[in-house]
Amino acid sequence: MRRAQRALARRGAATGLPIRSMFRQATVYKGRNRDTCWFSILSREWPALKQAFERWLDPDNFDTAGRQRQSLTSLRSG
Repeated sequence: MRRAQRALARRGAATGLPIRSMFRQATVYKGRNRDTCWFSILSREWPALKQAFERWLDPDNFDTAGRQRQSLTSLRSG
């Protein structure tokens, strides 16, 4: 797995959305091949993930400088 693919997999895992498919070299942008990843969840997984996203995006989760107080990962696990 290439470095860019690993980074995408980490981002997907952090949001609770696993990679289901990767279209390698799906497009060319600024002269470079770009992959397209498809992420998905099951309908039974959505309620818990939705609740974590809502808590993460709540204005109270951000300090006055706009930094998050709790990460999405910590909200998903707790």
